[in-house]
Amino acid sequence: MENQEVQEQMFKAMFRLRRFQMGNVLKDISMGEYKVLEILSKCPECRKGEKNIFVSEVASAMKVSPPAVSRTLKTMEAKNYIGRSVDSKDRRNTVVFITEKGIAKREECRKIMLSLMGRVIDRMKPENMQHMVDLFNQMLDIMEDELKKTEKGDGIC
Repeated sequence: MENQEVQEQMFKAMFRLRRFQMGNVLKDISMGEYKVLEILSKCPECRKGEKNIFVSEVASAMKVSPPAVSRTLKTMEAKNYIGRSVDSKDRRNTVVFITEKGIAKREECRKIMLSLMGRVIDRMKPENMQHMVDLFNQMLDIMEDELKKTEKGDGIC
């Protein structure tokens, strides 16, 4: 198969994957909101008030801008999945925490996602899925490396 044909097939597959909306599987929550719940739930100290997680840290973990994550957090706060408060040590920072309702929603969504992906992996066979994940990560590493070269102005594009 020619290089150009492989590229076209790869782009088609990537666009198809992008159009696939995992959020349609979940009820009353977007994938971005679910990702925030996952990030916040990984910090049990945050729920107890022993540690703060800031909007900027959530944005960094999601690889989006703070204004983009702030819009998501506003929606989530209206649904009572998260709460926000001003950091007592530095009033310029906003602290984010997951609520009991957010914890319950995360568990509900997690069960749905694990069930769906479990069925997909069963049909694809675990060894095939692992091989695909390994290749996908290898491709992304190479793409990121090539993008860095492009950003340095080596004239790739």
